[in-house]
Amino acid sequence: MKSTTQFKLNPVNDLALRHAGEMSVKDICAQYGISEKQIRAAARYRGISLAFDKPVATKKLWTDQEIRQLHVLSVTHTSAAIAQRLGRTEHSVKGKAYSLGINFMKVGEHSPLAKHSNHDIELCRQLHEEGLRPFQIAEKMEIEISHLCRVLKFEARYREIGVMA
Repeated sequence: MKSTTQFKLNPVNDLALRHAGEMSVKDICAQYGISEKQIRAAARYRGISLAFDKPVATKKLWTDQEIRQLHVLSVTHTSAAIAQRLGRTEHSVKGKAYSLGINFMKVGEHSPLAKHSNHDIELCRQLHEEGLRPFQIAEKMEIEISHLCRVLKFEARYREIGVMA
């Protein structure tokens, strides 16, 4: 069964909590002769933080130039590389990219798995439109026929040109 006793106000706790943030909890308890449990409960009841000797993090605002760089670099760089270049944490870069709707997924020739340039892929599509058969294009461009067929049907390598499947 849950206890229904309410927290009792204590003038000693009020005095002790004046040092919250200036002294450690152990030092406050030793100075006023109260338990850690008691001081923590009093702080929680009053909404007072007992954090001591922790550096206060200051938010560095994003400039327009940094946002433009983030947009440009997200196509070719990882979030870690961008963070290093901008002098920010990777977490802040990822957070800002998420809020701006920027995705770090590499597509097309920027993907580490890409075997062919965007120019080659576009050339294959143009040759197909001019009437060449897929096996002829695959032979000329030295591309696997299965991959070429997926490219020609826009099942592969379509994101870099803005076409949605």
